Amino acid sequence: MKMPFAICLLFVVALTPGCSGHGCRHTDWCACSNGTECVQSCEDNNGCRFFCDHMAKCGATCGTACNIEFHDAKENVVTCGDACNISCHDGPSCDATCGADCTYTSYNTDTSTLRAGPNSMIACVSVKNCVVECTGSCVVSCTDQVDQCQVTCPNGASPVTCTDGRLACGDSC
Repeated sequence: MKMPFAICLLFVVALTPGCSGHGCRHTDWCACSNGTECVQSCEDNNGCRFFCDHMAKCGATCGTACNIEFHDAKENVVTCGDACNISCHDGPSCDATCGADCTYTSYNTDTSTLRAGPNSMIACVSVKNCVVECTGSCVVSCTDQVDQCQVTCPNGASPVTCTDGRLACGDSC
C-alpha cells in the first residue's frame, strides 16, 4: 500500500511546473515553463544557459558568458557577469544587471530596466519605458514605439546621439 502512494507522489511532483533554485552547470540548458516561480543560478558560475517562459516570476544569477532568455512572464530579474547575452520579451517588466560586453535585448514589454557594464550593446524594441544605466561605454537602441528611452552615462555625462539614431555613452558610436 505504501509503494503505490510513493509512486503517485513522485509522479505528481515530476509533473508540477516550476524549477529548483540550483542545479545548472556550465553549458547546461536549464528551462522552466508554465508555473509560478523559477529562480535559477549557475552552480559553477559560468557559461550557463537559462530559458524561462509563461511563469509568474523568472529569475537568474550567473557568472560570465551566460545566455538567458525570458518570455511571457510577469516578472523577470537577471543578474549576470561579463559577456552575457540576455533576451527578455513579451512581459510587463524586465530588470537586469550585467557586466562588461553584455548584449541585452528587450521587446514587447512595458518597462525594461538595465544596468550594464562597459562595451555593452542594448536594444529596446516596442518597450514603453526603457531605462538604461551604463557604467562605461555602451550603445542603446530604442525603436518601434518606445515612449521613454532614458540613458544614464558615467559621471553624469549626457549620452551622445549617433548618426544612426542610437544613443551612446563614451566613444561607442
